[in-house]
Amino acid sequence: MASSPCGGGNFDCGLEIQTRSVEQTLIPLVSQITTLINHKDKLKKTEKTLRAIQRVGQAVSVAVGRFVTVGEAIAAENEDLKDEMGLACFEARRAGTAIAQLTDVSSLEQCEGDARSTVFGDRTGMVKAARMLLSSVTKVLVLADCIVIKQIISSRNKVLVTLEQLERVSTFQEFVQIFSQFGNEMVEFAHLTGDRQNDLKDEKKRARMAAARAVLEKCTMMLLTASKTCLRHPDCESARINKEAVFQRMRLALEQVIEIVTDTRSGGEAKALPVSIYAGIKDFKVQ
Repeated sequence: MASSPCGGGNFDCGLEIQTRSVEQTLIPLVSQITTLINHKDKLKKTEKTLRAIQRVGQAVSVAVGRFVTVGEAIAAENEDLKDEMGLACFEARRAGTAIAQLTDVSSLEQCEGDARSTVFGDRTGMVKAARMLLSSVTKVLVLADCIVIKQIISSRNKVLVTLEQLERVSTFQEFVQIFSQFGNEMVEFAHLTGDRQNDLKDEKKRARMAAARAVLEKCTMMLLTASKTCLRHPDCESARINKEAVFQRMRLALEQVIEIVTDTRSGGEAKALPVSIYAGIKDFKVQ
C-alpha cells in the first residue's frame, strides 16, 4: 500500500500514511471490506454464504466499536485534537453500523429463493459505507499518530533548552549537574525517535533518521570533551570554536529529526504530497 490505505484508488481517503503501524492496522479492515464488496459479484448465494457475510459484517462493526472507544479516549486527553478526532470517531461508528445493517439477514427470514440470494445487490450502499469507514478509521489513526509526533517535538524542545543551559555554564561542576539531566532527556529522545525510525515506511526517511540519530549519539560524547576542554582553557580560541561546532551540529541534527517526523523542510516549507482532494483543501486553507 502506498499513500492510499487500500493499496489502490478505489477507496483513497486522501491521507498519506507515513508509518508501518498505521498501515498494518488497516490491512485486516481492508481485507474484510474487500470480502464484503466482492461477494456481490456472485449471482446466487446459499444460506451458508449469507450467514458468513453477516458474520463478517458484524465482526467489522464490533471491531470498529472497540477502535472508536480508544479514539474517543485519546480525544478526551488531547484537547487540540478533540473536535477532529470526535468527528472521525462518529463517522467510523456510523459507517460500522451501516455495514452491519447492510449485511444483516435476520430481517429477511420471510424472503424466499431469489429474493434472499440477491438481497445484497445494492452495491452502492456498501461501497459508500466502506468509503466512509476506511476514510474515518484512517483519519483516527493519522490523528493518533500526530500525538506521537507531538511527543517527539516536545522531547526535542526539552533537549534544546538544556543544550542552551550547557552552552552557558561557567564551571565544570555546573556543567556536570546539567549534563546529567541532558543525558536523561537524550535517552528519552533516542527512544522515541528510534521507535519512529523503525515505523517509517519510506526507506530514505529511515536512513536520514538513522544518520541524524547517529550524529546526536556521537556529538553527545564529544560535547562532554569539548566543553571540559573549553572550561579548563577559556582563552583557547580553537577550544571555543570546537565547542561551538559540536553544539551547532547537534542543533542541526535535532532539526533534521523534526523535519523527518513532521514531513517538512527547513524554513517550514511543507513537502509536496501526492495530489488528492485532501491535499488540495489543505493547501487552500493555508492560502
